[in-house]
Order: sequence, then C-alpha cells, then structure tokens
Amino acid sequence: MKKTLKILGGACAVVALAAAGLFGTEYLLSTESAANQPPQGGEQRATRVGISEPERREFATEVSAVGTIMPVRQVDITPSVAGRVTDVPARSGTAVSEGDVLLRLDDRAQRATLRSAEATLGEAQQNLNRVEELAEANTAAEQQLEQARATFARAEGEVMSARAALEDRTLTAPFDGTLGFVDTDPGAYVTTSSVLTQLSDLSVMQVDLSLPERYFDRVEPGQTVELSVPAYPEATFSGEVTVRGSNVESGSRSFNVRAEVSNADRRLVGGMFAQTRLVFDTYDGLALPDDAIISEGARTFVYTVADGQASRRTVSLGGSAGSLTEVTDGISEGDRVVVTGWNTLRDGAPVEVAEDVAREGLE
Repeated sequence: MKKTLKILGGACAVVALAAAGLFGTEYLLSTESAANQPPQGGEQRATRVGISEPERREFATEVSAVGTIMPVRQVDITPSVAGRVTDVPARSGTAVSEGDVLLRLDDRAQRATLRSAEATLGEAQQNLNRVEELAEANTAAEQQLEQARATFARAEGEVMSARAALEDRTLTAPFDGTLGFVDTDPGAYVTTSSVLTQLSDLSVMQVDLSLPERYFDRVEPGQTVELSVPAYPEATFSGEVTVRGSNVESGSRSFNVRAEVSNADRRLVGGMFAQTRLVFDTYDGLALPDDAIISEGARTFVYTVADGQASRRTVSLGGSAGSLTEVTDGISEGDRVVVTGWNTLRDGAPVEVAEDVAREGLE
C-alpha cells in the first residue's frame, strides 16, 4: 500500500511539472506577441527621412570603352648591318631630332673601300675626258668612247655603293621623338636583330577601342573622344576619331575605332590605360540622386512622401550623369522622393521629413 502511494505521488508531481512548463511557454509566447504589437490606442512611430524633388538636368547619349594609349609613331632602333660599336651618342629618355646620330659602328674598312672607289672614279673620269677630246677630233672610234663611258659609270656606281656601306655604319633618328632605355655600350658587337633603343613620337598619341555594333552608324571620323587616365584622375583629354573599322567582328559583335589625341605637353605616354567616352547627343531629363533608387532584382522603385505617408512607386531609369540618374517613368516634377532613411520603410508607413537632409544630392 505504501508503495502504491509513492507511485501515485510521483506521477502527480510529473503532471504538475508538465502543467507548469506548458503554462510558462504559453506565457512567454503571449508576452512576445504583445511586445511585437503597437500599444493599444497608440500610432506607429514615424520614420525620419531625407527627401529630394526631381529636377531637369542634362543627360547624354554616349558609349564608354577602355583602351591602351600608344604613340602614333614608334619604332625599334636596330642597325642595318652587324659590327663593333665605337660610339653611342644616344642617351636614355632624351629628346632627339630627325638625323641626330644615335650609334656608330667601326667603319675603317668601309672608309678604305670608299677611298679606293673614289680613286678609281677619278681615273675613269680622266680617261673619259681624254677619249671625248679624241672623239671630237675624230681620232677615237665610237667603240672607245662607249667603253670609256661604261667604265666611268661602273666606277661611279662603286663610289655610291661604298658611300652607302659607310653610311650604314651610323644609325640616326628617323624622326623627332623621345628615346627609351639605351642599353648598348662602345665595344659591344651588334647584329641586325639587336635593338639599341626605342624611339617614340609623343606629340600625338592614339588609342584603339572596341565598340558594340549598335553604335556602328553613329561613329565617324572627326567625332570627339574624351579620355581619362589613372595617372591624372582630375584631367580630361580630348581627341577625335580618325578611323572606324570597315566591318563588325562576328564573334564579339563589335567594331574597332582608332582615335588620336594631341599630346603637346607630353603628359601621356605609351602603355597607359585609358577610359574613353564618345558623346552622340544631349537631352534634358528628370534627375534623382543615385541614393534614392532602390533595386530588387530587375525591378527598381522609389519611395515618395505625401500627407505624412510613404508611397512605393515603380520607376523606369534612363541615363546617368555623375551621381544622378535619369528617371523616365514613375515620378513627376514636384514629387517628394525619399533619399535617406528608406531602408526601414514600407508602403503606407508614416514618415517625418528631416529638413536638414532634404534635397540631398541635387545641390
């Protein structure tokens, strides 16, 4: 009997504990639910927001592309003959003019050959003069005169050949420009594949671009191109299109464009990365700060404020200009659009306009 009472007592205790736990859970859930509900008889707290009214601004129909800046004229300086270097007047990084001597090779043998050829030419000239005098006196045959003339012509050719061989021993600048690094010293033996340095004409630079085919009929020579480079982030360089490719590449569906930029101050150098911009036309449109535009997947919308409430509106976007975006549909001039504080808004939520941040982005 005592054992039975103990079992019954234990069961009652378990039931009591379970009931207490159930009551506690229900109490906690009801408390959390009540905490998430606005106070009875009260209103939802208004969200402070900054607003801006759309204004008409100038936008542009344009296309941007990247490219690499290179000199219009740039060549490797290599000797036309092999030989031992005797003198290197060229200095790395210096400006040179057309005809300036850059390198000289040992030319002793060529000078000797030229002297011999000139002596032979002198003898041939004297012989020709003598035969011509005899021919005038009718004491020389026509065949002798023709032979003397042929000998003179051959001697003259030998002199020209010897002079050319001597000139090949001296390298000169083919045009005005700036030298790259010069890594050759006197005493070195060079061949026709040896590169002494690189000569670049930095007065005019060019950049090659690849543009989508939809712009093919809008690009033409003479069109203005704006360039910017990381080396000068605050500067904009202006050039013009010089060549438009004659066809569209089937793989990329793009076409090539070459533009040239005047570089009188030599700020641009070969190899620079360039961001380019071609403007086709300009127009006026309604502008909003980028911060006002909210994106969800492929949809874009904004919040407007009227009578103290937020209203969510789907919008269509157009071009951009700096930190402004064109809105082509969904808002009108005079609408009050939320710029800051929209991250906690929902359609119909009460709002309070913070005047200290109003019209942010358009000023």
